[in-house]
Amino acid sequence: MAVEERVAPRTGRARTARRAGVVLLLAVLAAAVCLVVPNDPWHDFFDLRVYRGAVAWWLDGRPLYDFTYGRSPYGFTYPPFAALLVAPMAALPVWAVATAHTLLNVVVLAGLTRWLVVPVARRHGWPLPSTWVAAVPVLFVLEPVRETMGFGQVNLFLAALVLADVTALRRGSRWAGVGTGLAAAVKLTPALFVVYLLLTGRRRAAGVATATAAGATLLAAAVAPGTSWRFWTETLWHTERVGRLDKTSNQSLLGALARLADPGDPPRAVWALLAAVVLVAVVARAVRVARAGDDLAGVTLTGLAACLVSPISWSHHFVWLVPALVVLVDVAAGAPVAPGRWPGRSRVVAGTLAAVLALVLASSAIWFAEAHPGHHHDAGVWGLLVEDLWLLVTLVVVAVLPARVRSARAAARTTAPSPPGGSSPR
Repeated sequence: MAVEERVAPRTGRARTARRAGVVLLLAVLAAAVCLVVPNDPWHDFFDLRVYRGAVAWWLDGRPLYDFTYGRSPYGFTYPPFAALLVAPMAALPVWAVATAHTLLNVVVLAGLTRWLVVPVARRHGWPLPSTWVAAVPVLFVLEPVRETMGFGQVNLFLAALVLADVTALRRGSRWAGVGTGLAAAVKLTPALFVVYLLLTGRRRAAGVATATAAGATLLAAAVAPGTSWRFWTETLWHTERVGRLDKTSNQSLLGALARLADPGDPPRAVWALLAAVVLVAVVARAVRVARAGDDLAGVTLTGLAACLVSPISWSHHFVWLVPALVVLVDVAAGAPVAPGRWPGRSRVVAGTLAAVLALVLASSAIWFAEAHPGHHHDAGVWGLLVEDLWLLVTLVVVAVLPARVRSARAAARTTAPSPPGGSSPR
């Protein structure tokens, strides 16, 4: 008995040491990836400097949307409510703002990783907390995450707000929708999640989200009426202020058309038709997936639909590929899926797609084919395909991402609409 008591602690300590070693190795590998990817992973917090410079300019009595950072053409492009939120930056030095932003992003990334990974680990009997701790550097390596931090962007914050509503819906909270509404008030594309809430029968949450977004927008209008009027009547429609459509990092449908039409202008009518078809098809899939019981997959599809149809979606906007990757890993590990999707092959297909997705995101593959205006066809068809790789992979993901169910017995039944706010395998 005494021998067993001595052996057990030693075995436990050895297991803990091995897990700590794995986590450390993953962290080192993550750092190594950041050093060898073809683009600078930090970007000197460029977007954060734009935000800070813009609100400092604004608080000095000058028009917010006249600001451009340094010699660049870039200025503040978000609604006035977002400017109110970041206004305190003007009172702090750049290093303090960058430090605070990085620390907040690390906390949010750790929280999102735990929220996404722990249910998967429990389902498959993987050790906790080492599994989710080890997943943090793995997810950090993915370009949407590290570039969100490197540019000083808000994508992780917005994703966290929307996913908080998934938890609120599951708990039946009357506050469900507040996170989505705040995200839509900061940036317009999350407004698509309000449509998702409506189509999945969460009318109360959709109403809360709409009221929250409207309240935040009206607050900004009350504080800065002239700035608000200019944004909603003028600035909003000038997409060229955001950047060039043909830039490699713009992985939207319009970005691909712009590169295809280079050096000419992309056909807007073709884009409008493609965007409409993709939007309807992907949102319809999101609704079906949610009704099958997988709200995480439904929200993920909605976020990816917004990225695809937005005129400009930079590579760091595609944070919704991160939960898509988690869903695919879960299915590859054996999570049951709703009937009608990959019968008998779900684990192989999900594992293959997860591996391809992780490789594409971690390697920043699109930058190997980066080209400038007038040169997007220099490398031929293969060059264009590599330059559009994120778009192509995202189209595959939105076409085949499965709906997970809570048990194999549920998977064997015919999929029926679940009640609004019903349980989800996450």
